[in-house]
This record gives sequence, structure tokens and C-alpha cells, in this order.
Amino acid sequence: MNSPTFILEQKKLQENLAHFEYLAKETSIIWLYTLKAFDAPEGLALIAHSFDGFSLGNANEYAKVKEYGKKVHSYTPAYYEEEVETLAKQSNTMSFNSLTQYRRYAKRCQEHTSLGLRINPKLMLNQPDYCNSNRSRLGVPYQNFLDVYQEDKEVFERLEGLHFHAFCYQDSHAFEDLITHIEDNYTAILKRLKWLNFGGGLDFTSKTFDTVHFMKVLQTFQQKYPQLTLYFEPASAVLKDVGQLEATVMDIISDTIPIVILNISIESHLLDIAIAHVQPTIKGASRFKSDYPYQITGLSCIAGDVIGSYYFNEKLSLGDTIYFEDMLAYTWVKQTSFNGLRKATLSVL
Repeated sequence: MNSPTFILEQKKLQENLAHFEYLAKETSIIWLYTLKAFDAPEGLALIAHSFDGFSLGNANEYAKVKEYGKKVHSYTPAYYEEEVETLAKQSNTMSFNSLTQYRRYAKRCQEHTSLGLRINPKLMLNQPDYCNSNRSRLGVPYQNFLDVYQEDKEVFERLEGLHFHAFCYQDSHAFEDLITHIEDNYTAILKRLKWLNFGGGLDFTSKTFDTVHFMKVLQTFQQKYPQLTLYFEPASAVLKDVGQLEATVMDIISDTIPIVILNISIESHLLDIAIAHVQPTIKGASRFKSDYPYQITGLSCIAGDVIGSYYFNEKLSLGDTIYFEDMLAYTWVKQTSFNGLRKATLSVL
């Protein structure tokens, strides 16, 4: 096995997929896997078998899944003018991020696909700022949408769906908050729509996720609006705990705390932890004091390429292999060749 290497544990992925297959069996939801989280063919073949389709944002992503012949939902903060109509033809549903984009492209796309608008519900949820879309440019602020709708309903004569993506590692109670928001604000609008897309960010495969409560909230809503087709777009939940990143100890420099240089870099292999400002978990190490403390760093020439301080159960030596856990979602897809470093390969176990 070449190092560095992302390791996809097929058995664990299938366990997660089995959970979504159960949810599909117990509900009438259309489940779409969000391609931006992980797009290697070795994983997509398994995911396609368990999911109804894919959520994507451009022609490059569509090219990776067209062979599966599954449902497609398209969304991006802004479409390229030269590809928006082609993407519409390839999509079952399509969401626009702003009123500007909707007004610009809806007429061109309406004959090819079912059009929707992403709404920012501005929910007050306790979740990380880096992925909290309630505070971002993503989606039309809900009050803006409601104001325009009241002023001129004909503006939305082509609108058939609403798209909400408000969550980041959230539980079923956050979903209940969104349902409450929808019922409080869109009752009249829902009667003329064909679909709702609830996006991703619910932690479906977490051990603490209350599946019973989720289905109860969902089924109550569906009974009120049986004409609506409902979509979910999970990503991280599909890949939770299914992958590791294998790295090799290249050097150990003596210091107050010995400094380990690995053959990976934050900017080349771990961009998602840089954005999230988190310290990844290393197998066989912890943050509790032991006899073997090390500062784990990367191979790039950036002084700040420091992954963090860890305490190991055993002494490290040159050539040792260490494993970063739960490191597939949003890491594999973000690799770069910064500083000439080699990208990690993918191995399926």
C-alpha cells in the first residue's frame, strides 16, 4: 500500500448505507447523495446502489454519475451561463440560490426540469460557523422571498419547489425546528408546490440520532401535505467513520516535545480540518498525558503546517505508520499538490 493513502472501509460504508436503505423503506423520501463530499468511483458504485440519485452543482460532477442513470438534483451558488441549460436537461430538479439567478435563468430552464429556489430560513441553531448556512450567502433570506411573493406571485409562476439546507451535524430536533418554520411561513405557498428539498447536514448515522423522532416529525408533515415529494441530500452521514488516512513518519526532531514530520500536509491532504478548525483523531493516540508526547506536523514548507499535539501509547520511530480516523468526507475531494507533495491514493478494504 502506497503512503499516503485514504482507506475506504467497505464494510463500514455498507453499514451506513443499510441505515439509509431502512429509512427509504420506512418513508417515501427520495434520497440523493451529495457528490461534493466524496466522489471516487470505488465509493460511488456502492452508494448508487443504495440511493435514489445524486445532488450536484456542475457539469464536471454530472459526468461522474451519469452512468448510473439515477435522479439528479442540481444546485450551485451561481450557475455558469454556458452550462445552466445543459445541466437543466440533465436534472430532475434544479434549485437557484438567489432571486437574480432565478429571474435570469428560470425561463430557459423550465421546459427541461422542475425549478426550485433555495431559501435561507435563518434558523438559530448551535452549529459551527464554517458550515452554518443560516448565516451565509446561501439561499434567499426567507423574509425577502415572502415579501416578493406577496407583492407579485406571478414572478414565481415557474416555481415548483423550495430547497432548504440549514443543517450542519444536527439532530432530529433541528429538523423539527425547520418543519415548524416552514409551517409557520409557507402554508399558502406549499399548496401550489410539487416538492421540498431539505438538503443535508442531519447526522443520520450518529449513534445519538433519534430516528424514531425524525420519522414521526416527517410523517406528521407528510400527512398534511401529501402532494409534496420530499428530498434529502446527506453527505457526511453517508461517510461517517468509513475512512482513514494513512501517513508515514518521515522524521522526528528532538525538542521539548519531539516534533514528528509526516508525509502529508494540512494544505495538501487535510484542508477540511483547516476550514473547520478541528484537530483530527489519530488511532492509538489521545490528548491525555502519557509517556510519549509528540507534536505532529506536515511535510510542506509552511511553518504553520502543524496538525497538533498528541500523546501516544507507544514510542514512535522513523517509518512508522499512523492513521487519522474518520478522514474521508470532504478530505479526499479537497486534495491539492501544494508544494509539490504527492496526493494520497485510495485503497478499498
